[in-house]
Amino acid sequence: MLLGGFFAELKGRNVYKVAITYAVVAWLLIQGASILLPTFNASAWMMKAFVVLLALGFALVASISWAFEATPQGLRRTENVPADAFLPAWSRRKFATFIVSVALLEARLRE
Repeated sequence: MLLGGFFAELKGRNVYKVAITYAVVAWLLIQGASILLPTFNASAWMMKAFVVLLALGFALVASISWAFEATPQGLRRTENVPADAFLPAWSRRKFATFIVSVALLEARLRE
């Protein structure tokens, strides 16, 4: 029961949405870097460092999405935000459309 409450809290704080969006954007950046870095004769360690930085950024972004909420006035601590002050949430359909659009754009760029 305790674990179910934790996952409900993750969903309520939009950590899932932020994590999925970050993962998709990071994947796109890695794909782009894998094309561009060899073009500029970059060392192999640069790609490794880039991937490590993106992984560290994931932990940072997930922590921020847990502790803060987006409001019309900007980011505010979650516990200081009244229930009616949240930004409107994306519907599942809009969010799925965004993810699919980004993936299709990336696939188009790879051609």
